[in-house]
Amino acid sequence: MAKRKEGSFSSSASNKRPRQEFQEESDDDANEEDFSQPTWDSSSNSQSVSGEVGIIESIQLKNFMCHAMLGPFKFGSNVNFIVGNNGSGKSAVLTALIVGLGGKATVTNRGSSLKVFVKDGQSSADVSVTLRNRGDDAFKPELYGDTITVNQHITLEGHRSYKLKSSTGALISSKKEELTAILDHFNIQVDNPVSVLTQEMSKQFLQSKNEGDKYKVIRLNNI
Repeated sequence: MAKRKEGSFSSSASNKRPRQEFQEESDDDANEEDFSQPTWDSSSNSQSVSGEVGIIESIQLKNFMCHAMLGPFKFGSNVNFIVGNNGSGKSAVLTALIVGLGGKATVTNRGSSLKVFVKDGQSSADVSVTLRNRGDDAFKPELYGDTITVNQHITLEGHRSYKLKSSTGALISSKKEELTAILDHFNIQVDNPVSVLTQEMSKQFLQSKNEGDKYKVIRLNNI
């Protein structure tokens, strides 16, 4: 989903960074709304690779689906895992990632309109996604700095609005065209199942009987 450039590690103690895992735990008495924050090994922060762009650094949800608040989930540069019981919010995080970066509601296989993602009893929902923006391939680094934060506001009527902020929190743009340019620059395609594979789409893919059917599943979701 992102361009990567090879670089040297800042620590010479090891050439292999530890894989980071994030734990999301549910509370049976909290009606799926109160969750412990994920944990990660902060010692790995000094071992980042220079020149990375488009890496998802964090995501946070508010009044999204059945969750009053989830996150912020902070991710590393390599493989990350979010684990938890059924209903704890794992699928909500993936759905929010798609929607938060401008994907259509139909791509998530969870509804035909954005309004279905607003928590019952609330008038709006918010998703915040922070992307890494460093190195020679950074997008407008003089404006955004080392990170780009995409804040999306969804109303109960199904309308959406964007706020694109710099690493200092300054508002840079509110235009969808700017977000599209950022995603194109980072080669992020949230509506492409090769990049983001939802649970429902994985079922369709695995149940396809031959390679032709599998090709159709991928092609139909990129039209």
